[in-house]
Amino acid sequence: MSDPIVSRSHLWLPAASLWKREVVRFLRQRNRIIGALATPLVFWFLIGSGLGPSFRLPSGPQDISYIEYFFAGTIILIMLFTAIFSTISVIEDRREGFLQSVLAAPVSPGAIVLGKLLGGATLAALQALLFLVLSPIAGFVPSPLAVAVLVPVFFLVGLG
Repeated sequence: MSDPIVSRSHLWLPAASLWKREVVRFLRQRNRIIGALATPLVFWFLIGSGLGPSFRLPSGPQDISYIEYFFAGTIILIMLFTAIFSTISVIEDRREGFLQSVLAAPVSPGAIVLGKLLGGATLAALQALLFLVLSPIAGFVPSPLAVAVLVPVFFLVGLG
């Protein structure tokens, strides 16, 4: 009978290592950082200002601008783009031979998937949180409680 603590460490230690690799790899690639921050801003401002004049809410307060309305959608776009780039990182790992070496190691495939998922979800949550800092430009300031609730929500959405 295997010890449950040992079997859990066989899952979490490799997953944590792959998670750390994903985060460090992202932070070392300046182009990805710039793209991750600039792309949502461009979408937010261009789409917000371009579609703004034709935007009207069907009901509710009419004093909300499209830039304010589109802010939440931009956060979802950030998370979607991060998911796409996380998938691309799996392809890059395969092309570079890293994935083959990880698969050859005595690591369960579940740990590999978990590490990649946690890395992508962490990056998505961090990028969404960084964009949330710009919320005063959109005309609202979330309370600390709202931010505390949004962080795990961002992480869970990043997992999905």
